[in-house]
Amino acid sequence: MKISGTGSVLPRKVVTNEMLSQFLDTSDQWITTRTGVKSRRVISDEKLEDMAIEASLKALADAGMNAKELDFIICSNVVNEYVTPQLSCIIQGGIGATCPCIDINCACAGFIHALEIAESFYKAGRVGNVLVVCAEEPTRMTDWNDRRTCVLFGDGAGAAVLTPGDNIRGIRLSASSATDKLWQDRSWCDLHKRWQKGQDKVLL
Repeated sequence: MKISGTGSVLPRKVVTNEMLSQFLDTSDQWITTRTGVKSRRVISDEKLEDMAIEASLKALADAGMNAKELDFIICSNVVNEYVTPQLSCIIQGGIGATCPCIDINCACAGFIHALEIAESFYKAGRVGNVLVVCAEEPTRMTDWNDRRTCVLFGDGAGAAVLTPGDNIRGIRLSASSATDKLWQDRSWCDLHKRWQKGQDKVLL
């Protein structure tokens, strides 16, 4: 397959390293030298599903394609406000597609896993046009009191339309189970509620 169109959407709110240093024991230098990150985008009044739909429509327009021409939608997502329906199904309805759709939860490697799935379906003769969407809101899980992790993450949505071709020359997937390095349990719900109560004071 080949990538024929792309689209992306970022939240309006910009959170700089200087803003984080106002309530964390950190600084722009500390964050930049360790991560290269100077600022990140954080969802405020936007909704992740709306951003994902907009990114998808941009990708379709870039590819010169109508949503009805899609054979499959794959959405990589770790967390959003819905348990069900899946985010890919919300995107499908939002862009006016009629094809099957699935969600995968592969975190940072989600786009590559989605490409592999799309390529496998294509080689099996099952699909021709595939929409891959990566829409993430990790700040929903972030503990803004933990400088080790909160400086790393931002929110956003990106999409790519894949069509028949041979530009994807090869993908090699692997995994390494290390749940002690980076993990999140269901307590993120409570963290997010606490963050929502204090976000005006902390980030605005």
